[in-house]
Amino acid sequence: MKALAAILLATLPMAGTHFKSLPEGKGRAQVEAACYTCHSADMIAQQRLTEKQWTAEVEKMTKWGAAVKDADKPVLIAYLSKHFGPDNEFTPTKTQTIRR
Repeated sequence: MKALAAILLATLPMAGTHFKSLPEGKGRAQVEAACYTCHSADMIAQQRLTEKQWTAEVEKMTKWGAAVKDADKPVLIAYLSKHFGPDNEFTPTKTQTIRR
């Protein structure tokens, strides 16, 4: 059990690591409310999906339990497509792990 805990702790980012935040824009609040339950902004920001792919992704996530109202889907998909489409230039957050 201690070995498992040590492995898990070793993979966590160091305290004080600053993760990305989502860009301002219409739909940001809906994305944060729907996606942050399971994903960090970094997980979202690394995507490079087309509008069609974001539509499929949002549909898949709602089937898996993401709280997205049908009325919010178009603004959510538009936001994600605009900011995290095929031309997205994501720079990963650099983290350091604790080695024991």
